[in-house]
Amino acid sequence: MKKIPLQKNRGFTLMEMLMVIGILSMVGAMSMFLDINSFRGSAFRAEVSALGVAMQTARADALNNINQARHGVAIHPGGYDGYIIFEGNTYATRDASKDVPIKSSYTVNLDASSPTEAVFDQLSGNANVNGPITLVDPNRGMTGVIILNNEGQISF
Repeated sequence: MKKIPLQKNRGFTLMEMLMVIGILSMVGAMSMFLDINSFRGSAFRAEVSALGVAMQTARADALNNINQARHGVAIHPGGYDGYIIFEGNTYATRDASKDVPIKSSYTVNLDASSPTEAVFDQLSGNANVNGPITLVDPNRGMTGVIILNNEGQISF
């Protein structure tokens, strides 16, 4: 009868297992860090886009002569953390019953040199602002710019 030899060196040692766990932990921690930063960057870009879409909405309302009035967007008015699409010549003289508030989903600041509101003329869509509106991410130092010219063209 033939003898089958015993295999003594089967499996992994404790040291090999600890090394694999350590390497996987480092890779996991690095990917988690990158995912959080990626999420914050995406959230900031989405906030800039939300303001751009609000401006496009106000311009479309003005072009369509909704309620025969000018329409605009106020950016962080009176400490409100967001934007308000309004109907009227200015935010201060608006018809507050027609306000459409848009709450910010990510904390951004308006650059000091940027206007706090943009108003669009009815039927033409021309804007009272000519220049950039800059939003700043206070946590990451990122900036997002929305370009608005006096003809109402919005780029972001």
